[in-house]
Amino acid sequence: MDEPGRVPDEAPEIGAEVGAGFDTDGDGAPDTLVTVDGIDLVVAIDLDGDRFADQVLRIGPDATVREQPVGGWFSAPDDPGDQ
Repeated sequence: MDEPGRVPDEAPEIGAEVGAGFDTDGDGAPDTLVTVDGIDLVVAIDLDGDRFADQVLRIGPDATVREQPVGGWFSAPDDPGDQ
């Protein structure tokens, strides 16, 4: 039987899997995926160890950090000034 933290609560959104990322907490499992979307840096973070992003941060060229919904991490930014 799997541990509750290992089973996703919902079907993951496409692109939300962080298994190809980096192990940033030293537990041996990848938990952070860093990629680019246009001119933004996108950081997807797995907080509960299920290999699916729980938090997505978008860092713009002006170094502003915005949290994105996990399902919309490659959608257009909300602020037209960020494009």
